[in-house]
Amino acid sequence: MARLRTNLLYGLVCLLFTASSGQAQKITFSFSSLVGTQSPLWVADDTGLFKKHRIDANVIYIPGGKSVVEGMLAGNIHIAIAAPAAVLRANLAGSDFVYIGALSNRVDFVVMAREGIRSVRELYGKRIAIGNFGSGTDYAGRIVFEKLGMQVGKDIIFTPSLGGQPTRLAMLQSGTVDGVVLSPPFTLRAQQLGFRPVLDFASVIPHYFSLGYFTRRSYIRDHPRVVESSLKALLDATRYTLSNVDGTIKVLGRHLKISDDAFLKSYYHDVLLTQLDRDLYPDAKGVEMFLQQESHANPAAAKVKPEDFIDTSILDKLRKDRY
Repeated sequence: MARLRTNLLYGLVCLLFTASSGQAQKITFSFSSLVGTQSPLWVADDTGLFKKHRIDANVIYIPGGKSVVEGMLAGNIHIAIAAPAAVLRANLAGSDFVYIGALSNRVDFVVMAREGIRSVRELYGKRIAIGNFGSGTDYAGRIVFEKLGMQVGKDIIFTPSLGGQPTRLAMLQSGTVDGVVLSPPFTLRAQQLGFRPVLDFASVIPHYFSLGYFTRRSYIRDHPRVVESSLKALLDATRYTLSNVDGTIKVLGRHLKISDDAFLKSYYHDVLLTQLDRDLYPDAKGVEMFLQQESHANPAAAKVKPEDFIDTSILDKLRKDRY
């Protein structure tokens, strides 16, 4: 009888363990801008790829890298998309953030200017709307204008904005600024409204680790399988995005609130396919350039190595497994 009870108890424990291990893991993901380069996260959620890998995803929009960093430190976000500047600066202050994959190794920011401004040199003394100070637009913009011999705050004025790219475009339309930093498809929309592109950041900095997925090292340590499953879903989503035109356009239209299919199709082929990184690996040259630039403003960054804030070990494992 005692042996029977033991066997029954053991069977019950195994049953409970199997049931709990089969449950989807709840994770909150965040994205930081309404641009197509962040669309694989939307695709993973909308097409059921997170569910396929037993991830119960809560996908939220938090504009600006600094706000995302604060949300993750507060425990409200588990994996997020953000530009690297805010993440590295938080690490230099003692945080344990780490990138687990790259979305894009190209900078896609463009300065769109009001009528009458036809070149970069005509931006001298003008006001340019960016995101928050410390955001990707601010950080990349300072690098680009410095390389062009223009000092932010003296030769050109950066005006911060809340609300993301729609707000910046509205500022340009209202005439409160002379130019704005936008990404596609908002650059295409700005051109439709009659505004002129005067500076493509990629022409100045062709190698640039601009966007990636990051989390905390402590989260990877405590939930390695969850992070691996998340990356599998995001890899699947990236492959879907790069191969499924019609499905991706539907996702883009829904999240960007754009109903013009011809516009979205043009954006998909002309812009999105050139921006996304297929295997999620950061560009080494882009990372080195980023760290070198950051060290000019913060000497502590000179001691940072790429592996200090980038961990591709899970991607390496998936590649080895030929996932």
